[in-house]
Amino acid sequence: MSFKNLQELIEMAEQENTTLSELMINAEMVQKGLSRETIFEKMSEQFSVMEEAVRRGTQSPVMSRTGLTGGDGNRLYEYAKKGNTFVDATTLNVSANALGVSEVNAAMGRIIATPTAGSAGILPAVLIHALDSGRFSRDQIVQSIFTASALGLVIANKASISGAEGGCQAEIGSATAMAAGTLVELAGGTPRQVGNAVGIALKNSLGLVCDPVAGLVEIPCIYRNGLHALTAQAAADMALAGVVSIIPPDEVIQVMHEVGQQMPESLRETGIGGLAGTPTGQKLKEKILGRKPTDSGPAKFQSAYDIIGPIMVGPSSSHTAGAVRIGNIAHQLLNEKPLYAKFTLMGSFAETYQGHGTDLALLAGVLGLTTMDDDIPNAKEVAENQGLKYEFTKRVLGSYHPNTVLIELAGEAHKIKVLASSLGGGKVEVQEFEDYPLKFSGERPTLVIRHIDKRGVIAELSKILQVTGFNIARMANERSKIQGPAITICEVDATIDEGLLNILKSEIPTIEEILVVQTV
Repeated sequence: MSFKNLQELIEMAEQENTTLSELMINAEMVQKGLSRETIFEKMSEQFSVMEEAVRRGTQSPVMSRTGLTGGDGNRLYEYAKKGNTFVDATTLNVSANALGVSEVNAAMGRIIATPTAGSAGILPAVLIHALDSGRFSRDQIVQSIFTASALGLVIANKASISGAEGGCQAEIGSATAMAAGTLVELAGGTPRQVGNAVGIALKNSLGLVCDPVAGLVEIPCIYRNGLHALTAQAAADMALAGVVSIIPPDEVIQVMHEVGQQMPESLRETGIGGLAGTPTGQKLKEKILGRKPTDSGPAKFQSAYDIIGPIMVGPSSSHTAGAVRIGNIAHQLLNEKPLYAKFTLMGSFAETYQGHGTDLALLAGVLGLTTMDDDIPNAKEVAENQGLKYEFTKRVLGSYHPNTVLIELAGEAHKIKVLASSLGGGKVEVQEFEDYPLKFSGERPTLVIRHIDKRGVIAELSKILQVTGFNIARMANERSKIQGPAITICEVDATIDEGLLNILKSEIPTIEEILVVQTV
């Protein structure tokens, strides 16, 4: 059983006249080689932790470790007791439950990730609410958790449950869908009604961004748990009433995956965009983390010629000179004649690139021209003559400077991706190279070294540079995993020659490729 397709599970349950929870239990027995009793007891223990978190978070105020949030689960629980509510007072307790669990999580208390810590309040909230209603026994509710796990497996395998990969729709949305489907089966609904509940709930979460203030799982995560617990109940009731998800749930899950892939990185758990990027969000970040975002490193503008310069072809230092420099960096990193270029623009670049000649400047740069070349205005003709195919698109690339571009450049043998910003006055900063967050300016000769992550590589590189007379101005390293692919950038104070490259390749066998960006 793959747990990659919900329709497959529904049809199997229908054919065997059983439930999704039974399918999950049977699969677990086969996979783990354990008895039904042992597996059920383990899930019962899980449910006990859920209940403890709900009780703790609702019956007394629980404050987060940061002091940023806390007490709302208890506050809402006490408010519901008064009965003077818009939402039925008993129903409102499900929101209090979800807030309470999320606050316990923020206080580093014990919770069960369902499916993640950021969405851990929703399933416990609806299950404890169901237990407190007196309609269902504890064993029935424990059994239903296997339904939730089966649904979560399908979503995780077919799409994602990671906010960093798919936004909050992948966490809160997945948890809401799991909870809705679970309630349907708990109430005696059919496997197909379970699927409808998943589709209905998940559709209501599509596009939900992941924007935690200061990168913490508190704001807005806690509130979303509280509100979406109610959504799960409503979706379950809709499905039980006979409402059908016109778009099949598997297709909704696939759409969630696609939307997540199109979502800018700043809205995927980076703590950069959305609510995290508001003035208040930034102030809270400074308060909690104890540093201002602008104090993260040395001044970017340090030379007199950062202000009196550069020598350039107009009309704009940011939109023209900076764009040429970015394109030229990409040209050097490709290290061969470019045949195809795609420029994805955001912010001011996207809105004004034609008026400022940014398109011409970027083209000129990837063709190898510099800020002083008179051929910049003729870049399109030069591109045609050299056989360069190109296109321009617009989208949000993240919480970067408004003058930011993603360049995807291809030659006969290589392809590269460079994300860079024009900071003003012709000054630029590469933000990412090949999706690695490696920052450099192109103002100094720079080594960009692809290698295998291995102990001692950085030390050996530094030693060779010292022996050969090179002073390191800045160095950074990023790896995909331990002993996996890695990239190191090293900015030096002298022109890089072929002799240095030969020495590095000879002395460090894990080096796969060295690219050089000379001053632009």
